[in-house]
Amino acid sequence: MKGHVRSIARRSSVSVRAVLIGLLLCSSAVCSAQDGVFEILRGTTVVGRIVVDRQVQGANTSYSMVSAAMFDLVWKQHVRTSVTTQYVGGRVTGCKSSVHLNHAVRDSSHMNSVGNKALYFVHPSEVYMAPPPENDWTTARMYYEEPAGQDSIFVESALRDCPLEQLAIGEYRLTLPNKSRNHYIYRNGMLHEIRVDRGWFDLVFRRVT
Repeated sequence: MKGHVRSIARRSSVSVRAVLIGLLLCSSAVCSAQDGVFEILRGTTVVGRIVVDRQVQGANTSYSMVSAAMFDLVWKQHVRTSVTTQYVGGRVTGCKSSVHLNHAVRDSSHMNSVGNKALYFVHPSEVYMAPPPENDWTTARMYYEEPAGQDSIFVESALRDCPLEQLAIGEYRLTLPNKSRNHYIYRNGMLHEIRVDRGWFDLVFRRVT
């Protein structure tokens, strides 16, 4: 019996980690008319919420996404994520992401650019210098614009470009570095929902406002 519980716990830990990355793709924000709210559903049960925000000041655009969700997998697990992405003149100049499981940091990343160089950090120990991202499409931007004609997206949690496929009109599939996939569904150019497919632990992020 104990071995069975440990097996379930291990499966739960792996699944939650995958969901954490999914939640990152979906951050504290000052409320504005451009805010959006998504419910996080597991089956038909609402387990959390995502709030997205975009602020534009001249050539500067900042995106923010925060989420909180509660999962009951062997024991209750409180997941909180935060993502911020900055643009200047239409180019990505910085981003930060973090995932907290209960009271512990599980994943984090950040990128800051100055001129033609940028410092990249991916939890727990990957640090390197490289040019800033050339791709001006990020997961944050996908909450506000349909990526028609795009074949890749710069994913803030991974700090790299990931392939994007258009499956049908208004439907896209983003493949992450760990080979998991997120499906984005747009209606009349507005993001309606994201389907986070993780095998036996699937979620839907569905727009409320």
